[in-house]
Amino acid sequence: MSLQNCYNFNDFRKLAKKKLPSPIFHYIDGGADDEITLQRNTKAFEDCDLVPNILASVGKPDLSTTIFGKKIDMPIYLSPCAMQRLYHHDGDKASARAADKFGIFYSMSTMANNTIEEISNISGGPKLFQLYVHKDQSITDDLIDRCRRSGFDGMCLTVDTLVAGNRERDHRTGFTTPPKLTLQSLMSFALHPRWVFNYLTHGKFKLANVATKTDKGTNIAKSVIEYINEQYDPAMNWKDAEYCVKNGMDLLH
Repeated sequence: MSLQNCYNFNDFRKLAKKKLPSPIFHYIDGGADDEITLQRNTKAFEDCDLVPNILASVGKPDLSTTIFGKKIDMPIYLSPCAMQRLYHHDGDKASARAADKFGIFYSMSTMANNTIEEISNISGGPKLFQLYVHKDQSITDDLIDRCRRSGFDGMCLTVDTLVAGNRERDHRTGFTTPPKLTLQSLMSFALHPRWVFNYLTHGKFKLANVATKTDKGTNIAKSVIEYINEQYDPAMNWKDAEYCVKNGMDLLH
């Protein structure tokens, strides 16, 4: 199967499963615990019906709309996805280029592997930054300030990741902290030499937006989960949300 043969979500999923080592694929494909929320979210999309507007003349369809005062060509939103460097060595830069090419709405995760500044120079359309509140307030302040200086148009404050999720698939594949890879997982890496070669011959994995503030997250095998549990503030409340809104007010339209 190749990219040209992908026509729907399941095709892309099958291709990803073919291209990625098992622990990496299941990390992006899975959810927490029994994955009930993942299943419900999927079902919610399946329950949506598109109701056609008959005889409405679609000879020259116009899918464009405006978000944050900027025009986009299609009402499509690239939601924030952490650690994209695991899936392709271009990581977040590739997503930003795609958003810019097709004129759609881009968003960036705090746990990106490229910096806010790198992405701002790639995507010229509307940009949103997904913000986590950290125990070290200087990290939160730094992220907000850099988004402001880099021309991001808004922030999405994430409030449901106070501790790292119990991802049972990761326990089965050994994608844990510390890593406990099984024989099957090690064989999967061996059977995906192209992924291994690309990973080892390109830029080192790091959480680029916080790398100057903390060394947590520079090694995927040992410290990303530790980073979430140690750095994110589980005591976050409405005062913290108000603080972020006030400090990022000029980002909000």
